[in-house]
Amino acid sequence: MSQLGITLFFLFVIGVIALAMVVHGYIDKKRIRSNFEHLASDLSGKVIQDSRFFYPRFSGEIEGRQIDLFFEVVKVGRKHILYYIYSLKSEFQSSLLLLKADAYKKSVGAQDTLPSSGPPLAEIREGYEIRSENKAQAEEIFEKAAMKERLPALEEFSSLQLGPDALVVGKPYDGLPDTESVNVMKNVRSLLNLAKAMEQCQAAA
Repeated sequence: MSQLGITLFFLFVIGVIALAMVVHGYIDKKRIRSNFEHLASDLSGKVIQDSRFFYPRFSGEIEGRQIDLFFEVVKVGRKHILYYIYSLKSEFQSSLLLLKADAYKKSVGAQDTLPSSGPPLAEIREGYEIRSENKAQAEEIFEKAAMKERLPALEEFSSLQLGPDALVVGKPYDGLPDTESVNVMKNVRSLLNLAKAMEQCQAAA
């Protein structure tokens, strides 16, 4: 085979792979949209999608609180990872960041990318690195909101930004089961219970 033939064959293979990736992505997004549409009645919401080639997002409501599900590409070191994110409206005004200890082992630049969350607390609690600008308050919330008992229900999420104004949790997207209504509703209820517990702590302070 000539040099030109080898080049054309190589380009053909690359084209087939690229086309397969586009088709697979299109089908995956279509199935995600279908799963989100099944949530419409449970969460009084709707699916939003700019085009079939963008990941859909879901916006709804539970007990008067806005809930959003969406995807975002996050750069971790040299990698770009697709994150699946939940955001639940909350009246909790303080800020507490929990990072799964095994998912954020000394990531390059981690100290620089999370300055607004405060310094990491000295202890690793329940498998999480905890960041807060107020250590005493963070400890109080952990105890009064029974975080030790509540965190296992959200253990699939690698990061939890608790306040202000919303609880936002994220994880690397693992596939369609992440978007199925039974899994979404389980996580939404766990977030709702956590939000209520943290707001009660705030009211009692």
